[in-house]
Amino acid sequence: MICPHCAASISENEERCPYCNSYIDHGWEEPAEPDLNQKIPDFMLYDKTEPALIVLSLIIPIVGIILGIIQLSAGRQKSGRCYLMVSAFSFVLLFCCKFIFPMLFALLSFSRFK
Repeated sequence: MICPHCAASISENEERCPYCNSYIDHGWEEPAEPDLNQKIPDFMLYDKTEPALIVLSLIIPIVGIILGIIQLSAGRQKSGRCYLMVSAFSFVLLFCCKFIFPMLFALLSFSRFK
């Protein structure tokens, strides 16, 4: 590369000419600095669980699973895991109430008649 100021032969990576000490413009772009004054929306700042959504997740487990996945994908780990755990508990409770407990009561009543 040739220095545009003194016409000396210099290396391609030089920022300043070693002969005339002038700055060389390579046309490289500086990386953009993040804007620290940019306003972050409130819903992205806080990772808190909403009691109404926890109750909804307990009553309708599929809603809790959807909420948990949305929260986890948005980077809110605490609330996402909470909604998923409440939904899992609700699924287990519904499964037990629907299948396990009636089967146990049927077996107990059947064993009494032997």
